[in-house]
Amino acid sequence: MALTKIESSNIADDAVGSAQINVGSLAGANTVFTHRTNEFSVAQTGSISALGSISGANTINLATSNYFSLTVGGTLTLSNPSNITPGQAGSLFITSGGSYVTSWGSYWRFAGGDAPVLSTVASKVDRVDYIVQSANTIHAVATIDLLGT
Repeated sequence: MALTKIESSNIADDAVGSAQINVGSLAGANTVFTHRTNEFSVAQTGSISALGSISGANTINLATSNYFSLTVGGTLTLSNPSNITPGQAGSLFITSGGSYVTSWGSYWRFAGGDAPVLSTVASKVDRVDYIVQSANTIHAVATIDLLGT
């Protein structure tokens, strides 16, 4: 079901001109406001965007999803993502395709300053959780060698 987006510049909470409008009465269960806090009575979910088997230099477009799955198909560089927004968070589910090296763009920041060594045994799954702090800083934490699906 699609969400309705109501911008604060379109309708004010209290009035438009001299006419009183109760935005709450216009808002259905699937309305998201961009000018105030939203409260939801059910869990909010996002789909996992499958990137397939990748190798070489790759740029993930963070405007398409918060969650991504991929299989390392060769030596891989996860370059700095495009369309990053401070406050965005998500996960990368990375399935090993074998003994390949993965490197990371400069926006990716891991504890201690060292990027993780991902699993090199085929079919092992690693997860990298991230939150975007600023236009060029992504804090990330890796969980290595999870059970596969």
